[in-house]
Amino acid sequence: MNDVAGHGDGRREVVDAHHHLLDVAGIGYSWIRDRSRVLEALLSNYYDCARDYGGDDYADDMSTVPLAGSVACEFGAVDPVAEATWIQQLADAGSGPSAFIAGVDLASPTLTETLRRYRDLPRVHAVRQPLYWAEDPLRRLGARPDYLTDPRWLAGFEQVAADGLTWDLLVYDAQIPDTAVLLRSFPDTPIVLEAAGWPLDRSPDGFARWTERLEFAAAHPNVALKLQGLALIFGPSRQEIEPWVRRAVDTFGPERCMFATHLPVDGLLWSVEALLDALSGILADLADHEKDEFFGGCARRQYRVP
Repeated sequence: MNDVAGHGDGRREVVDAHHHLLDVAGIGYSWIRDRSRVLEALLSNYYDCARDYGGDDYADDMSTVPLAGSVACEFGAVDPVAEATWIQQLADAGSGPSAFIAGVDLASPTLTETLRRYRDLPRVHAVRQPLYWAEDPLRRLGARPDYLTDPRWLAGFEQVAADGLTWDLLVYDAQIPDTAVLLRSFPDTPIVLEAAGWPLDRSPDGFARWTERLEFAAAHPNVALKLQGLALIFGPSRQEIEPWVRRAVDTFGPERCMFATHLPVDGLLWSVEALLDALSGILADLADHEKDEFFGGCARRQYRVP
C-alpha cells in the first residue's frame, strides 16, 4: 500500500513533474523517424512506446492516483513548436497537462522566433535541450559535447532567463561540473536537474562521485532535482532505486525534489502503483509536510502549476 495518503481521511494529492504525450502521425518525432541505437541500448524494448499516447491514455495510467496536476515534456518532435501547439490545444480542450516543457536549441539562429511563439502558448512554462554526452557513443543523447561552454549557447540561455522560463537541465552526472559557468551566471533562473543527475557509473565509487556532483548542484539555491526515469536508470524495484533516491532527497531536501512518473517510458518497466509503493517505503520517515513537498509542492513552484 503506497503512502500517497495522509492528512486524516484524505489521500495525498500528487503532481507528476514529468511525463510525455505523443501524436505520432500528427506531430512526428525524429527518434521514431530515424531509429536510435542509443535508445535501443538504453532499453531493449524502448520502441514499444513509439505510439500514440494522448491525454486519455495518460489518464488511464494514472486512474488510481489522486492527481492534482501534471507537467508534460517535449519528446523529440521534428517541429517542437507544433508539438507545443498540440499540447496547448489539448489543455484548451480540458485533456492536457498543467504545464509543458517545450523543446529548444539555444544555439539555433531561430531561437528568438521559437521563444516568441512559445509566449503565445500559456501552457509552456519551461524549456529544455538534451545535452547528454559521454565517451561511449551509445550514451550520447545530445548533439555536441561543448554546449555548456559555447558563448552562443550561453547567449541563448539569456533569452530563456529573460522570458522567465524554467530550464530543465539534461546532463549526466559527470557533466555537472561543466555547468559551473551556467549556474554561476544565472542564479535567479529556476533550473531543474533532470533524472536525479543521471549517473552512468553505478559502482560504489560512482555513487560517491555522483554524490559529490549532486552536492555541487544543490549548493545553488535555484536548482531543484527531478527524479524521473528511476526504473529506466536504476531498475524497477525498491531495492535498486532506494540508495539513489535516499541520497538525492537527503542532499537536496524534499522541498527541492520532485516526484515524476516518466510515462509512458517507465511504464514499460513497472506500473505507477509500483513506483509509488517503492517511493512511499523509501520516504516513510519524512514528515507529512515534507512528503507534500516531494509529491507536489516543489513541482508546483518550479513549473507554476496552479
